Amino acid sequence: MDSFIISFVGFDWSWFSYGVNPESVPILSNKIPGSIIQIPTDKPKDKPIKIVTHDGGTFCYAPVFSGGKSYIQIEQRWEQEVSNARCDVFQRISYYIHNTWLCITVPESVIKGETNWDYVNLQPCTINDPLQRWIVKDNSFWTSDERYRLKDYNWYAYISKNSGDYYDHTLDSSMDDWVKTVATPGNISILTSISWKLGNDRYFIRSGSSDKNTTPIYYNSESGRLAQYNPVGGLLSCMYSQVNSYNWNWVKWALCSDAPISKNNPAYWNVYLETEEGGMITDYQGNALRVTRYGSNWGVVAYAVKLSYLKKDTTNSPTSLFFVDRDLLNWVCYTASNLGKTEQYCPAGKKENYNIRIKRTLPSDFQLTEEWIKRLYDIAISTVTDAEASGICGVCLLHTFQMT
Repeated sequence: MDSFIISFVGFDWSWFSYGVNPESVPILSNKIPGSIIQIPTDKPKDKPIKIVTHDGGTFCYAPVFSGGKSYIQIEQRWEQEVSNARCDVFQRISYYIHNTWLCITVPESVIKGETNWDYVNLQPCTINDPLQRWIVKDNSFWTSDERYRLKDYNWYAYISKNSGDYYDHTLDSSMDDWVKTVATPGNISILTSISWKLGNDRYFIRSGSSDKNTTPIYYNSESGRLAQYNPVGGLLSCMYSQVNSYNWNWVKWALCSDAPISKNNPAYWNVYLETEEGGMITDYQGNALRVTRYGSNWGVVAYAVKLSYLKKDTTNSPTSLFFVDRDLLNWVCYTASNLGKTEQYCPAGKKENYNIRIKRTLPSDFQLTEEWIKRLYDIAISTVTDAEASGICGVCLLHTFQMT
């Protein structure tokens, strides 16, 4: 990711909120300035996070995995686990481990009031998880709502409801430049889920099964990957299509990472047909993701099927209607909107370059007859094979917009 713009013009950031009560745990101000100046992010200055402990000792943060969990351990600078960290434009503290961006994440158990304290952990970096947002206050890390300070106890980093709990530590003075660097993010992934309905029940897709419990899925907007996270070793497992020359085939889940891939890849999935009422998810060849709702393979393993075979694929009442979270829908709308505005020009033209069209009105004696309705309908559904698509809005829809 060579460059990145800090502000997304027209993008409603207010949909980022804790998974608890967004009113009681505010994350972002709803006040959006009328004019946003876009500023390029800074070149990352990744380095180990050096701290000064309560007794004056100098140590570093080290991401570690132990007992099926992940932690931030306080270690000597020379120890093997100490790694470079990045504080990016999304206020995330991230590490690049096994070619995957993992972020220091607030324990949800404390935020929800289930416990008074808990250790921070590492989760795949996403742009919509407020549990990964940190600020520097009084030369220390705090959650973005300034409620919890990052402390240490027994050489592990944690947060506590009690501000007086042991032990406070501060950033070493050598971290000043690192803190002031608004770095380009390592990835732009979105935390979501993928579900399907059976009657009034909703089931969530996961590796090898479907379950009523929500399963976190990480959608990498750059590579199109749909992944699950294994906290044991900090690894991702992605869903791969295997249709190839077959009419259909089961998907498989296999190890993957945040390393760049092309769109012509079995791990690439297109979510741009999703809506609030659900939608289709397709692979890199345009095949539809699908699950059976009855039979021995009921929701167990998803599969992909060629669109030309859908009419024949009726056994066990399969469905291609999937639902994703609001965050992903908002991202789809945002990126599709940008595509429609900039696809023919780079950079986009300035406001003064636009031609001002004279407003036209219909004649006073105009009547919307059946002939006119048919004519307008024919225009709305007409297109040419080599026309350029515009986000989720096809050429036909653009014709309709131009007529209204």
